[in-house]
Amino acid sequence: MKHVIMGVPDGEDFASFEKEIPVSAADLKPIMGWAKDDDCIYDYRLTLEQISAIERLCSLKLPRNLELFLTCNA
Repeated sequence: MKHVIMGVPDGEDFASFEKEIPVSAADLKPIMGWAKDDDCIYDYRLTLEQISAIERLCSLKLPRNLELFLTCNA
């Protein structure tokens, strides 16, 4: 299962940024507040706190000028 961050410009419908992140659902569970293991199969709009936590976890910098979403590609 791959987790991908997608970035969409304000007012647009299509992602202009996509980055696979090398983490498991178990790593993301506390950041995302998932209660069940299969919660990771949905798309989530990320909050600033979640973005910062994912950046720390993955040692990367994500764009701040886009709406960021976490999605899962099985």
